Amino acid sequence: MTQELGTNDLGTYAYVSRVYNENMRLGDYKLPTSTNDGEINFFDTNEINLTMIIQNQRVQKITIVTPAPQSSTYMQVFEGFEFGLDALGTWINTYHRSTATHGPAADVVNGILASYNTTKDNVLTVSLTRAN
Repeated sequence: MTQELGTNDLGTYAYVSRVYNENMRLGDYKLPTSTNDGEINFFDTNEINLTMIIQNQRVQKITIVTPAPQSSTYMQVFEGFEFGLDALGTWINTYHRSTATHGPAADVVNGILASYNTTKDNVLTVSLTRAN
C-alpha cells in the first residue's frame, strides 16, 4: 500500500504524521507515530481542536477547529499539514476570504480540498480531504 496521497484519501497515517511532524516545531502539537482507526481527537486545547478520520490506517479527513484563527499556534499546525502534504498554493487567500467574511470558502491545491468556515464569533473550522 502506497504512503503517497491516495486517490480517495490523504495517505497512510504513518505518512501524514511523519511529514506533519517534520514541519512542526511545537512539541506539544506533534502527532503520535501510530494510532487506531476511527475518528481520533489528537489535540483539544483552548487554541486547537484537531481530529482525523482514519480508515484502514488511511487518513480520510483532517479537521482543525480554532477560536483563535490569527494565533501562531493555529498557523503552525495548519502549515504542518500544508507543507508536509506539499500543498502550498492559494490556501492563504482562502483563509482570508473565510475570516474576512465570516463564512465558507474552499480551494483545491494538488488534489487536496481545504474547506474553511469562520463563524460570526470568529471560530474557524478547516477540513482537509481528497478532492474528487
